[in-house]
Amino acid sequence: MYQGQCHCGNVRLTIARLTETATRCNCSLCHRYGALWGYLTESEVEIQVGESGTEYYSHGDQCIHFHRCKRCGCVTHYSLAPASGSDRLAVNYSMFSAQDIVPVRIRLFDGADTWQFIDE
Repeated sequence: MYQGQCHCGNVRLTIARLTETATRCNCSLCHRYGALWGYLTESEVEIQVGESGTEYYSHGDQCIHFHRCKRCGCVTHYSLAPASGSDRLAVNYSMFSAQDIVPVRIRLFDGADTWQFIDE
């Protein structure tokens, strides 16, 4: 099991496995968040939220909800809007120990322009 958390510990993430790759996206939002996204399903991620709670931000077409801790502000994960019908969940691997994510290959995604991976 791998455990990650926001800076203050209010949001805790538990996953049984790491994905082979993670995505660093350069869109205007992900770039500012500095996130490193690992894509799993909702059933593969346990999210525990303390009494400070979380809130989410959606931009543009409102299809992605970026969740952050209300206390320390760390962006911990994103979920897709319920209308998508998808159970995909993106976990921010930056919330996990640097040692834990060493084996994960980082892919660079051009979310700002071409919507293609740019590291091949």
